[in-house]
Amino acid sequence: MKFFRIEWKWYRKPHLVGATLIFFLTLLGEAPAQVKHDMPDTIALQRDLPYREGKSAAWKLDLAYPKERGLKPRPALVIIHGGGWIEGDKSSFTSLEYWAPGNIIDFAKLGFVAATINYRMSREAPFPAALEDCKCAVRWLRAHAKDYHVDVNRIGAWGNSAGGHLALLLGMTEKANGLEGDGPYQEQSSLVQAVISDSGPVDLDFRKAGNSGLAKVISQFLAGPEETLVDRIRKASPASYIKKDLPPFLLIYGTADSQVTIGPVDEFVVALQQAGLKDVSYIRLGLVDHCPYSLAKVESLYPIVNDFFVRTLMRR
Repeated sequence: MKFFRIEWKWYRKPHLVGATLIFFLTLLGEAPAQVKHDMPDTIALQRDLPYREGKSAAWKLDLAYPKERGLKPRPALVIIHGGGWIEGDKSSFTSLEYWAPGNIIDFAKLGFVAATINYRMSREAPFPAALEDCKCAVRWLRAHAKDYHVDVNRIGAWGNSAGGHLALLLGMTEKANGLEGDGPYQEQSSLVQAVISDSGPVDLDFRKAGNSGLAKVISQFLAGPEETLVDRIRKASPASYIKKDLPPFLLIYGTADSQVTIGPVDEFVVALQQAGLKDVSYIRLGLVDHCPYSLAKVESLYPIVNDFFVRTLMRR
């Protein structure tokens, strides 16, 4: 059994009318036992759909959605795995045998069309390749909206660790930022309308002491000429794109995280609030390490994640 001590503080006014809500949660006890997860008869699952043709084997996604088409197009989610931009696979969020929170089948059961994607690792191609691939996958969803009954105006992104970083950039960067890449469906937007980051780095300046836990993988992710390093750091950091007109954010981080330290995240949240962003929820968990939702599996977060996407994408 798990026990929690929870404190909360409201900043400005309540969350549903435009607040920044910050939870301080201390986790005590042990992780829950593994529960068996079965494939529902009501959900369709397609694996290894190419969202782009070409030389990279990474340009594929898995897709889960309700078999019943429904009267209206459904909101969609793009689920992005972590792994320091050097490893990981979309199967982490398709497998029921090795189930983890963020599984696309669970999101499909809520009524979403949910995709989990692969993207080029930094050994294959450094930044901005991974982000370009994520953007291409979002454009693919919009280009195939009629095939999968997707509402092109209601697409969200969730990611853990490096995937959380990429999910943030999907909500913060536009065509004008020059990060779309040369993939297809350029007539479609790659912007998403809601974002959850489960321990995604927000400041990629690995030269700072507070970011030293990821220095090696970030330096590989940002590989390139020394003279343009500062510009690459700026372009790759979500903290560079703070403005008022951003989509709703749910930010989930642990204060005991040795990889993505909490200080830069605190600063990021303050900057979002100062910019006037209307819908930001920051869940800051004491004594919890990296990826509280998907790796630490803090059960109290499961309904919070579901409710966020339902509120921001289904009830609009």
